[in-house]
Amino acid sequence: MLSEIKKDKTKETRRNLLIALASIGIISPFIHKKKSTSNLDQVVLRYSTHVPSSHGLYTKAFLPFAQLVEKETQGKLLLKPYTDKLLHGPNNGFKAAVSGITDYTHSYITYSPGSFKLLHLSQLPFLFNKPQVASLVVEELYPKYLKEEFEKMGVYLAHCDATSPYNIISRRPIASLDDLQGLKIRVTSGITADIYRQLGATPVAIAAAEIYPAFQQGVIDSVSLAPNDIASYRLYEIGKHYLKVNLNLVVLHYCLNKNAFNSLPNNLKKTFYNLLRVRSQYASQNVYSGQNYDNALIAIKNAGVNITNLSDKELNRWKKKLAPLKENILKKYESDGLPARALVQNMESLSNKYNSWTNEKINSLILNSPIQGIIDL
Repeated sequence: MLSEIKKDKTKETRRNLLIALASIGIISPFIHKKKSTSNLDQVVLRYSTHVPSSHGLYTKAFLPFAQLVEKETQGKLLLKPYTDKLLHGPNNGFKAAVSGITDYTHSYITYSPGSFKLLHLSQLPFLFNKPQVASLVVEELYPKYLKEEFEKMGVYLAHCDATSPYNIISRRPIASLDDLQGLKIRVTSGITADIYRQLGATPVAIAAAEIYPAFQQGVIDSVSLAPNDIASYRLYEIGKHYLKVNLNLVVLHYCLNKNAFNSLPNNLKKTFYNLLRVRSQYASQNVYSGQNYDNALIAIKNAGVNITNLSDKELNRWKKKLAPLKENILKKYESDGLPARALVQNMESLSNKYNSWTNEKINSLILNSPIQGIIDL
């Protein structure tokens, strides 16, 4: 498995990692340095995030990952967290990483839509329906199709999380395309905005932390978001109608300061790189699916929100309405000389391949055959 771990401990390590991946409970507090490791032997990387320390991305993704990194590096690499926008806001991840304000942070491409093209294609409608599959597929295709575009921002890709499919919470019920016409809906920038524009709604790009007041004050009529985030931001206090349509999901990219990663000793680089492949599944499996996903829907329902599904006939209307959008985007990117169609075909193929895989099978793959080439080691 990982190069610095002795062969006779390989099975034990893999078992421990699988147990860690399967964990969905709140993890014990962050463990600081071990007594057996001197300060001179330790490297501390700063991890920053805009989410509060109560958010699942912190409690169920970062904390267990930080513990895993400390354990597998025998205390030689520590991740020090800065939550609640302490170092920078949600829109400034790339800038903070490049300038050295942080070493490891979110780098949401939807907050810098004009800087990317191919990276947006994972947002195409009805492409993925499982976050763990989306994370795996995008990381697998990243070295061939996406690496050059992402690294132009001056950072390395750390890992890709993925949300559960986006649905709609609104003040008034939505049962058909007719109900969407002119509706002011909060979206992420990029293809998600194009999707709702194509459907006849009026997309409004607002950062997640600003959604609640905008929704409360009537700046927007509805919100397109994963149910976990709808629950985390308590949007059910305002919107009392939830439409489950599973239009698309959003891949959440995280980045590393290049100098911080390059300065790691070679053995720590390899170990940390392989563990980052594990990290992508923490969020996808522990935050945006499984029990945490179910709990979010329960919280939404218990708040008195009416949860509905589109009829098959109406869903087909939405798909038919969106069909030209995909082709138009592909043609546009192909005219720029980009391999957009090949990328989407590969995403579709791999999505179909992995869609029936269990979490355990996905975990086994990333532990035994971690994707190479995301960062050149």
